[in-house]
Amino acid sequence: MKHIKARKKWVTKFFVILLFTITFYNIGSVIFPQYRTYINPYYTEAVYKNLEDAFNHSQYRQKNPTAIIPDDTVFSYAAGAYLRGLDPIYVNSETTPLGKYFIALCIALLKNDRFIVIPFGLFTLFMTWLLAQKLINNKILAFLPVTLLSYEKLFLNQFIYTPLLDIIQLPFILLTLYVFIIENKKQNFIFTAISLGFVMATKTVIPAILLMTCFVMYFFLYKQYQMLLKFFFALPLSVGILVFSYTRTFLDGYTLVDFYKFQKWIFLYQKSKLLFPLSVWRLIFLNQWQTWWGSMILLRADDWQITWPLFTSLGLITGMLTLLKKLKSNQVAVVLLLWFFIYGAFLSLGVVSSRFLLPFLPVVFIIGAYLTEQVYSSLKISHKKRNV
Repeated sequence: MKHIKARKKWVTKFFVILLFTITFYNIGSVIFPQYRTYINPYYTEAVYKNLEDAFNHSQYRQKNPTAIIPDDTVFSYAAGAYLRGLDPIYVNSETTPLGKYFIALCIALLKNDRFIVIPFGLFTLFMTWLLAQKLINNKILAFLPVTLLSYEKLFLNQFIYTPLLDIIQLPFILLTLYVFIIENKKQNFIFTAISLGFVMATKTVIPAILLMTCFVMYFFLYKQYQMLLKFFFALPLSVGILVFSYTRTFLDGYTLVDFYKFQKWIFLYQKSKLLFPLSVWRLIFLNQWQTWWGSMILLRADDWQITWPLFTSLGLITGMLTLLKKLKSNQVAVVLLLWFFIYGAFLSLGVVSSRFLLPFLPVVFIIGAYLTEQVYSSLKISHKKRNV
């Protein structure tokens, strides 16, 4: 008996090490061939001036621009501008500023705006693993979502087209889910609120609103009304972090009323993309991406992978089986399923690019691995019963 247990432990260790090695190879195959671009101190004053010139002649400043610049160019310029003391409401104001301040810190320390994606990318993988560990007892299956994420072109592109804010905000979203699961048992939501504040301030407040919706629904589902009040009392910490990220704005003389109006404008700006509802499911299942400019044609997404429809289907099946009480559920599974459905409902409201799926896929992979574990356990129990 001891021999069998020891062999199982070695098998588990072998497969976990194998999955870790594959994950390291997938990330390394993107980073190492161009490692110099992440460490070379190239971000000089001349580079900043070129970025500023490109920005001023782009679609962000001109009605008839001479060039269309991508998001990574915008964020690189904005970070340099913030580092030089410019108020964040004047450059790339449609996103909240903390993510660009992280990039600015990287520029200040290393004179490089690309290195920032490496720690935040690794942070994302680590948080995916921690969340999976909370839900899945099988160590091999708990590491599987990490390896799956490392295969995703959508994720790997964050290391290629840099710097983008998605990879900076994503680990804070996963951290908020993780901390909420821990603090719900302790009946204290201070760190959940702090994590929410970082989500709000890094790119856009919308994922934070969706996370709050997820948690509120969880409290109502389990009739934890006292916990709901404790959660609401902690939320000023979240707002405080968001407000603090606009310190430069307040130093320039703007008031809290101005700040509120500005946040309202950002929300209305994001709302302007509410076109072609449910088009996200066409993207996930058929690789047909609905554009929202020009003739609004359907395109194929270069970063689409078969894992999208496969694991989204597993998520839907898990939700259905849990609702019908055919699958044993626990509170961790409920939190992640609520995020799966609430974020999925948000994506269904209008047009999205594939980058919107980044906060969706890690949780989808975890839920899919969880369903696999539950099915395997059920079959194992059934097999034992037949042999008795």
